[in-house]
Amino acid sequence: MSIDIELKTIKIMLAIEQEGSFSKAAEILYISQPALTQYIKRIESLLSFPLYNRENGKCIPTKAAKILLKEGKLLLEQYDSMLKKMNNTIDSEVVNIKLGWPTGYTVRYLNSIMSSMSNLKSLNVQVTENLVETLIQLLLQKKLNVLLIPALYFHPDLVYTTIRREEFYLAAPKKHIANTLIKQNGPTDYANLSDLKDMPFISLSANAYKKFIDPLFHEAGYNPNVIFHCTNWYSSHSLVEDGLGLSIVPYWFAEKEHEKINYYHIQSKQQTYRIFACVLHRDQLVSPELQSFIDYIKNIYGDQYAHIPFDHSKLNQKL
Repeated sequence: MSIDIELKTIKIMLAIEQEGSFSKAAEILYISQPALTQYIKRIESLLSFPLYNRENGKCIPTKAAKILLKEGKLLLEQYDSMLKKMNNTIDSEVVNIKLGWPTGYTVRYLNSIMSSMSNLKSLNVQVTENLVETLIQLLLQKKLNVLLIPALYFHPDLVYTTIRREEFYLAAPKKHIANTLIKQNGPTDYANLSDLKDMPFISLSANAYKKFIDPLFHEAGYNPNVIFHCTNWYSSHSLVEDGLGLSIVPYWFAEKEHEKINYYHIQSKQQTYRIFACVLHRDQLVSPELQSFIDYIKNIYGDQYAHIPFDHSKLNQKL
């Protein structure tokens, strides 16, 4: 009797091989360990031979499993190659691209990108603005074609491409006492957050922002005295301009000198930048038009890191 082995089975077994255990593989596959174990047992039952030997609490792949892993990996590569060849047959006068765009980025990027889209006359770009977490779910459901978002979360079906590094700065009103503390305790263009305990701080309510700034304050040894939670950077920046407190903002605010605000690099052993990335579903057919759009974004906003392979090891494992 012939048995069909699904691509899903190969992907799951490759995840187990990569992570080294069922429990860790279950985490990155977003399923429970019992569910993963039952799935493997069901496949073993259909095949009528084991894929893993259980020894001292460890699951060791059998010879059959090693063959499946080796040949299955090649099969997945051939599958991806097939999708690319199918993609090359796409021929349409106008290609619709459903683009996901994170809240807070539209003012900085969207107007200039959309106004210059006349260079790509074959594209009709439809934009959805939302939180990063929501956009990722829409992409996984294939309701969007591509995302332009900060790289934050790992998922086996997401493929990231670096566009640029986005450094974050501490923004402080020029008349605030924080400036004196910063300048007397270190380089004048760097701020050590440990010197600013109990200072009024303006934060963003987005989880993605909190995940970024929390390690910075944990390293400094305290939780920030948040007096206001904003929905976007421009609101928080305006409150800093009004002298209400300090905030951590992306690089584009610090590109030009401001008459009311000082900007400081953040002195930290933690990462003080995020990667802004293009994100696709692994099964997305990348048409020549979509690739042109991605290349266009890189040419406009990409920096020297745009062509460096993306390091998935630094991503958070859960949404």
